[in-house]
Amino acid sequence: MYHAIVKRNLLRSFDALNRGEYEVITGQFHPRATHWFSGEGHPLSGLRRERPDILAWYDRLARLMPDLRFDIEHTAISGWPWDTVAMLSWRDALHDRAGQAYANRGVHVIRIRWGKVVDSQVYCDIAYLQGYFDALVAQGVEEAQAPPIVTE
Repeated sequence: MYHAIVKRNLLRSFDALNRGEYEVITGQFHPRATHWFSGEGHPLSGLRRERPDILAWYDRLARLMPDLRFDIEHTAISGWPWDTVAMLSWRDALHDRAGQAYANRGVHVIRIRWGKVVDSQVYCDIAYLQGYFDALVAQGVEEAQAPPIVTE
C-alpha cells in the first residue's frame, strides 16, 4: 500500500510539473536535500546541496523549457518510509523558441524519507539536450549558455 501511495504522489508531482507548477515539486524537497542533473557545463548540469540553489535551478528550468512535458513510462519503488528509492523512466517533449520540437528520454532516481525528497538525480541524453541549448542560444536566449547553478 505504501508504495502505491508514493507512486501516486510522484505521478501527481510530474503532472504539476507538466502544468508549470514548480512550487509543488520544490515544496517536496527536504531542507537539506541534494539535486543533481547529469552532464557537465550545460546550464542545468551539476549538483545543488542548498535549497536556494535548488529553487533557482527550477526557476531556470521554467525559463529555458517553458512547455516541457513528461510522459512517465515506468516506475519502480522500494524501501520503507524512512528510506524509499523511486525510479521513473520517462519521455519528454518541448519546443525551442522557433517552434522546433525536441524530445528526450531519461530516468529520475529519487530518495524519499518520511515523505520528503532528500536526493533527486536526473539522467538523460545530454548530447541531445545540448542541441536544444545550442538552438536556444542561436535564437537569442543567453541563459541557454549560462554556467550551471551549483552549490560550491
